[in-house]
Amino acid sequence: MSSSSENQSKRYAKSIAAHERRSRVIAGGVNSNVRLMSRPVPLTFTRADGALIWDIDGNEYIDYAAGMGPTILGHNHPRVLAAVQRALQSGQCFAGQHELEAEFAERLVGAVPWIENIRIGLAGSDMDLLAVRIAKAFTGRSKVLRFTGHYHGWIDPLLVGPGAAPTPFGTPPVGPGQSVAAASEIVMCEWNDASLVDQVFAAHQIACVIMEPIMCNTGVIPPRPGYIEAVKALCKKHGAVLVIDEVITGFRVGLQGAQGHLGVTGDITLYAKAIASGYPMAAIGTSRELMAAVGRGEVNHSGTYNSGYLSVAAAVETMRILAEENPYPSLQKHTVQLVEGLRKVGNAKGLAVDYVAGSLFQLRFGVQEQMQNREHFAKNSDQPKLMKFLDALQDRGVRPTSRGLFFVSVAHDGRLIDRTLEIAEAALAAI
Repeated sequence: MSSSSENQSKRYAKSIAAHERRSRVIAGGVNSNVRLMSRPVPLTFTRADGALIWDIDGNEYIDYAAGMGPTILGHNHPRVLAAVQRALQSGQCFAGQHELEAEFAERLVGAVPWIENIRIGLAGSDMDLLAVRIAKAFTGRSKVLRFTGHYHGWIDPLLVGPGAAPTPFGTPPVGPGQSVAAASEIVMCEWNDASLVDQVFAAHQIACVIMEPIMCNTGVIPPRPGYIEAVKALCKKHGAVLVIDEVITGFRVGLQGAQGHLGVTGDITLYAKAIASGYPMAAIGTSRELMAAVGRGEVNHSGTYNSGYLSVAAAVETMRILAEENPYPSLQKHTVQLVEGLRKVGNAKGLAVDYVAGSLFQLRFGVQEQMQNREHFAKNSDQPKLMKFLDALQDRGVRPTSRGLFFVSVAHDGRLIDRTLEIAEAALAAI
């Protein structure tokens, strides 16, 4: 055993033992396959506060995983925690309506002027499924155009297997056990090329186009100038619905999300993650016309835990804080500070930082230029080197996501940013 392996065995001894225990009764020892990527094992965490998180071995980390994005205000924000505690005194699951639903909906519709009606769900995958269902019912068509490298939940109608789509476009592969029939309704192509979208519309009757407005599940890649506008125009020309998946970018780039930042909007908008500061909740927003069939009960949307009282309480308070305190200038300032610092300490070693706006960015090792799509990112990313760097960061007390995506929260102040940069410099020297 190498000295590095010995050190990790000591540092993560309790997490390793906890993982072994879970693995006897929980498949893979995790409850989301993304967590299988964690090294040396999926860590076991005991508590989190502000921008810090602690594992079962007592190791402290500056947390940039941020619950995979939701904790934009930091862990255990006192106002959000107090709102949930107040709600807890009244009940947990009513199987009926409550007043906080209307308050949240009014706040969302008030903040995002292109939304008229919403529905509240449990997770992003739920809302992705509902969006596609609404679009198919509205258009009477079955085909969905999505893009390589984007992610829209783990459900069969949208999940695809590994690898690139056939060139220039086509039906993507599926994983074991997934529905081949569902995949046959998906058309897939690379992002950021409007000519490919035009070709897809020429060859297929498309119900909807679904995309992340800023690609966040493969790097952090912005749309080319005019790209979303061109896709929107093609949707309008062909009578298709444009679905903008803001599960990651919603509320992170601003109250109006990436669409507000970019100045172009879709027909359906999806939210989750930061919407409720880490409590399980998602939402879909559309025009009244598109949502009408749902409201009449013709398009099904169901779920015992939809609009859960505690989660909606957290969401209402989160929106109050974001609207009243407007933390976005400070949040972006600290994100820029971290991004520029990482570029300064890492440039000579080939570390690239892909940053667009708001409070998230992607690390990779490769050429210092803006990535354009999944293929471009894959060809210009040294994944083995990145994994070594991420491991070195974690071993020194900085927790990124397992693929190098960083989420900055309101709780990350200048002192923690400076400490992160010191650790990053040491980690780079160690790989």
